[in-house]
Amino acid sequence: MATAPSSSSFLFLLILLLSVLGIASSTDYNTQPSIQVPLPSLCPCNCPKENETLLHMNLHQLPAWPNVPKPNEVAVITGGPPVGFGQTYVDDWFLTMGTDPNQKIIGRAQGYHIQASQTINSWYFSHIFVLQDDWFAGSTLQVLGIYASESGQWSIVGGTGVFTNAHGTIKFSRSVVGGNEVIYALDIH
Repeated sequence: MATAPSSSSFLFLLILLLSVLGIASSTDYNTQPSIQVPLPSLCPCNCPKENETLLHMNLHQLPAWPNVPKPNEVAVITGGPPVGFGQTYVDDWFLTMGTDPNQKIIGRAQGYHIQASQTINSWYFSHIFVLQDDWFAGSTLQVLGIYASESGQWSIVGGTGVFTNAHGTIKFSRSVVGGNEVIYALDIH
């Protein structure tokens, strides 16, 4: 059974509190020696200097359509009506400097895209761009975004290698070539 604190306990605590407050208020801080404490820098590690990089390349999608002989994507989930909501594809698209799909491949876009809208044709896009040419070889860019029209922007939210901690945007424009290939012209910043 708990008992109520006695009035003498309460009085003792009140006097103790007033004593502490009185000592604290009588301290003259102007006569105390000052202590200099170094403040941590905004970046205590040796962070790499940021660089601005501008690249132009083309992304080649060979869709998993009936008339495409060698698609570079595969449907893993079938979507529902009315626009295929939830339909999901896993991709291994390729990157070139020009629009010709027979040009030297300089990288790959590996990831997935999902029909993310119930009302319009709008795809959520998440890919790692794995570059394999020249001094970018082995470096990656993490790219996210939505494509719902022939042009737009995706976000660069990270990277590795020469693109460690990358951030920026990719402006894209989409075109269908020959009825069986989709090419995205990419301006990477």
